[in-house]
Amino acid sequence: MRKRVFALLLVLLLVILAGCGKTGTDSQEGNLDSANTGGENAEPYKISVIVKATDSDYWQTLLAGAKAAERDCGGKVIVTTDGPPSETDIDKQVSILENVISTQPDAIVISSTSSDATVPAIENAMSQGIPVITIDNKLNTDNYTSFLATDHRIAAASAAEAMVDDWKEMGIDPSGKKVIVISSVAGTKVNTERTEGFIEKITELVPEIVVLETQYGDNDISKALSIAENTIAANPDLIGIFADNNHMGVGVAKALEETGKHNDVVCYAFDTNEDEIKALKDGILKGLVVQNPFGMGYDGVMFAVDAIEGKPVSKDVIIDATIVTKENMDEPEIHKLLYPLE
Repeated sequence: MRKRVFALLLVLLLVILAGCGKTGTDSQEGNLDSANTGGENAEPYKISVIVKATDSDYWQTLLAGAKAAERDCGGKVIVTTDGPPSETDIDKQVSILENVISTQPDAIVISSTSSDATVPAIENAMSQGIPVITIDNKLNTDNYTSFLATDHRIAAASAAEAMVDDWKEMGIDPSGKKVIVISSVAGTKVNTERTEGFIEKITELVPEIVVLETQYGDNDISKALSIAENTIAANPDLIGIFADNNHMGVGVAKALEETGKHNDVVCYAFDTNEDEIKALKDGILKGLVVQNPFGMGYDGVMFAVDAIEGKPVSKDVIIDATIVTKENMDEPEIHKLLYPLE
C-alpha cells in the first residue's frame, strides 16, 4: 500500500513540475496550473518583451498576451516589457534592446521596427546564448531562435480580393478608376510587404485599375487624415483606399466620414483598435485585416520558455490573418479577435 501511495505522489509531483505549455489561443479559454520546473528555490526565467511602439492598441494587446503567458506559468517566468513611444523611433528601439542585453535576460522577445537596425544587437544576444524570439517583422538575418508572424503579403492580398468583391456588389466598374495605399512608415519590411501584396493582387484582378503613388503618414493619425482628404479631393474617381495599419485606418476613416465619401470609396485597414471597430460598425470602413497580437505575445513567451529549457522550437511560424466585416464581426471567433482581453 505504501508503495502505491508513494508512486501516486511521484506522478502528481511530476505533473506539477511539468511547467507551462498552452498556446496563445488556448490561453483565452482558461488558465494553467503550473509551477517552476526548477523547484521551490529556482530563480524564475527573466524574459524581456520589446515591441515596436507603446502608443498603439495593437502592441499593447501583444504585451497583454505576453503577461498572460507569465501568469499562466505560475511564477516560473518574469516578463518585462518595453518599446519606443512610436514606430518611427527606430534608434530608440535599438537602444532599448542593447540595454536589455546588458542585463543578461534568459530570453528576448522582440518585434523589430527595422529589419536591419536591430540585427547587430540580436546577433550579439544570440552569440551570448540568449534566445531571441522575433515577432511580426522578418529580420535580414537567420541568426535568431524563432520567428512568429502573419504572412503580410497574403493578408494584404486578401483585402484586395475583398475590395474587388465589394465593388461588384456596389455595382462599381473599377476599370480606369483609382486606388491608393496609405502606409504608416516607409522602408520597413512589414509595410512594404503589405503595400506590395495589395497592389500586386488588385492589379492582377483589375488590370485597368490606376494605382496612385503610395503615401506615407509617419504612423500619425492626423497625417493619414490629411493625406486621405487631399487624395479624395484631387481624385473624384477614387474608389478604394488600403490603410496598412490601425493609425492609418483611423485617419482614413475620419476623412471618409468628414467628406461623406464612405459610400463611394471602399477602405480596408490593417489591424484593429476601438476607433476602427466603431468605424466598421458604422459602415465607414468596409473591412479590417485582423491579426492575433494577443496570441503572438503569448506564444512568443512560451517559445522563449521552451528555448531556455533546450526544447525544440519551430524556426518560422506563419499565423493567419482574418478579414473582419460588419457582417461577421459578431461571430464568436471573430469577436474574440477583436476583443481578446474580455
